[in-house]
Amino acid sequence: MPSVTLVALWLASSAQLYSDWQTQKDRNAASNAAARPIMAAFFDLQEERRLSGAELADPKGYQKALRVQRVRTDADVTTVQELPDSGWSAPDDIRANVVQVGRNLRKLADYRAGVDQRTASQQQTFDRYTSLISGQLNLFTTLSHVGLPNIDYLARPAIDSVWGMEMISRENALFTRGSVTGRLSATERGQLAGWIGSQHFLYDNKVVPLVPDDQAALYRKLMAGGAWKQKTTAEQNVLSGNGNGADTGTGTGNGSGADADKFSKDIGTTWSDSVGPVAAQLQQLNTAYSVTLTAATEKELNAMVRRLVVTSVMGAVAVLVVVLISALLTRTLRRRISALRVAALDLQTRMPAVVERLRGGDVVDLDAELPAIQHGDDELGQLGQALNLARHSALDTTMAQVSQFRGFEKLLQRIARRTQLLIGLQMKKLSELERRHEDPEVLEGLFDLDHLTARLRRYEENLVILGGGQPQRRWRKPVLLLDVLRSAQSEVQDYRRIQIDVEDRVWLAERAVGLVIHVLAELMENAVGFSRPPTPVEVYAARVGRGLAVEIEDRGVGMDPEQYDAANRLMTEPPRMDVMSRADDVRLGLYVVARLARALDIQVELRPSSFGGTRVVVLIPDELVVEAHGGTGSTPEAADAAWPPPPDMAHADPPGVEHGTSPDVDTLVTGRIGPPEAAAPMSDVWTRPPRPHPVSQTAGAPRGNGAPRGSGTLRVDAAPDMQPLPKRVRLASLADELRDPAAAGQGAPSADERTPERRSAPARSGATIGAFQRQSRMVRRDVPPTDHEPLDVLPQRRRIPTED
Repeated sequence: MPSVTLVALWLASSAQLYSDWQTQKDRNAASNAAARPIMAAFFDLQEERRLSGAELADPKGYQKALRVQRVRTDADVTTVQELPDSGWSAPDDIRANVVQVGRNLRKLADYRAGVDQRTASQQQTFDRYTSLISGQLNLFTTLSHVGLPNIDYLARPAIDSVWGMEMISRENALFTRGSVTGRLSATERGQLAGWIGSQHFLYDNKVVPLVPDDQAALYRKLMAGGAWKQKTTAEQNVLSGNGNGADTGTGTGNGSGADADKFSKDIGTTWSDSVGPVAAQLQQLNTAYSVTLTAATEKELNAMVRRLVVTSVMGAVAVLVVVLISALLTRTLRRRISALRVAALDLQTRMPAVVERLRGGDVVDLDAELPAIQHGDDELGQLGQALNLARHSALDTTMAQVSQFRGFEKLLQRIARRTQLLIGLQMKKLSELERRHEDPEVLEGLFDLDHLTARLRRYEENLVILGGGQPQRRWRKPVLLLDVLRSAQSEVQDYRRIQIDVEDRVWLAERAVGLVIHVLAELMENAVGFSRPPTPVEVYAARVGRGLAVEIEDRGVGMDPEQYDAANRLMTEPPRMDVMSRADDVRLGLYVVARLARALDIQVELRPSSFGGTRVVVLIPDELVVEAHGGTGSTPEAADAAWPPPPDMAHADPPGVEHGTSPDVDTLVTGRIGPPEAAAPMSDVWTRPPRPHPVSQTAGAPRGNGAPRGSGTLRVDAAPDMQPLPKRVRLASLADELRDPAAAGQGAPSADERTPERRSAPARSGATIGAFQRQSRMVRRDVPPTDHEPLDVLPQRRRIPTED
């Protein structure tokens, strides 16, 4: 970096010197190219100004001379006007001044017309030409500034000398006009006095003292000569009034009125005889000084070139030396830094493996696995020592964090296990209370507590899973898929909105039942929680080519594409979970799902739903699916977590309610005659939502028109905008004889003699409550789920229709 900086400084200084030299050179070349035509036009305009004043006074005497002068002036003026477009290269300020002078010279034609047509007075003509000449003098001042301080100082006498020649030219125009007209007004004499004073001031104070001595001597010689003295005498005579009496040759200068304005022709002749040689000598001196100035400018430019070359060469040598030294130092430092980098990379590569071994509880020799870095005692060696300290600090911190994290995981698991024991005791106690109590209202409250306890058990299992453990629920036999789905549904808070549709009759392997129930319950909970009630959550399961697919689709708000990608990455690569840092993470359930899915090699994918919500596809591999099973499909341990949900999921039809369509046979629950063993199985009690098309009623099932409360036919109520979810029905398992004590006393009629009409207000007797208690126990404990009615086999997925 220092070498680059030095090279940049050398290049910048060299470029700056070259730029200054090039600028001064271009400016000097542009000034030399423009000075010659501008000075020529300057002298031509001075002469045309003098002749125009004389022509206004004596057209016949000066018209020819004025015409010849105008031709010479036009040639030089045209050269000045065409200069910007002739390929002339000049800086912007010089070009702008030349363009402005050329624009002003276009007025020359109007000024000449005023002279020829006699529409302009003597003073107007004089002022117009003087304005053009002053513009050229300002341009000459601009051309003299080449940007070099020494040259600008030397150019001042040249500029002042030109202005002195302009003063003499104005006097010459005024003397010529007075010689022709024979008169000079007081105003004109005052102007003449001012020009004479300016001329003497310029030459005596700003030209002669500043020019070189040899040229100053020439100026003094000119001013001491006869021509200059004769010019000065004529000026003094005009200013003093001597010579106004041209006829007598004498005068006192005391005349008044018209005599005071008279101008003697002898003074005009004296002036014209002296001003010509003076002007020629002044122009020669000015030209000689311009040559000197040009030589000084070239000398300064050559000096700039020498400085540029010397500075550039010396800078290049210095840069080369610095670059060589820097290269040698850099090579040495790079070699040592590379060795230090290799050691640091090796430390970075080996440290994660050592940390993982420490997290696994292995005993690791840190000095052998991660040797210290040794690179001397200088600055790089100190850097290696700092890396060693960082290594020790990282390992110590990692070991402390691993010990703390593992201790926290064990503590969390212990607390969760103890809580699970209490939850198990609570569920056992609830079961005992459900068997002990016969009051339907008390049973309903107990069932609600049972549902809340099942949900609490799932939350405690979440803590165990996040702490690195596994749920303790185990099954000894495969379980029917429908029972697995219903068990997962029973662990969801708003389970009434979940609609389950299973196309195939398959079982899950016993080792996957508990984990699959937990995964599905978490996904159903998310679907219900992130969708607006009372929209349904549809659960569809079917066999596919690589196993068993379960789709859970809600109609909620959905997620952004980036959120879907992040969730799917989480499902495929569940990260290590620090429970403390993830305590406020709203995706805690997704972490649990990801861990359980990895344990069983289950694929979980989240997709956008066509309803605007989210569809989750759970692919259970073939090794976890059992095609046929001769057993009941569940164990007593699973019965606590399985269907049915709490009793408030369904209710009997209130009296006087009429149905617009006939309910589906799967939603009907009819009373049966006979012993408790012949009562309706659980698959008949807990049924799918009704289909939209009417079907014939089952034998023995009464019509719903006007069915009284407590009749044998029950239905699942639907929400206003959706099909209902399964609901538990009070007294649904009782035989018809037990519903009406009077009918029980008369004997049990045959199936053909039964009528759908029942009493509208049955009495609650002890026999009725006792029969309800026995039947409830049979359904919840003693009778395992029976085979369900076969579902309709469709060529494609069958959606449960809703009213919307």
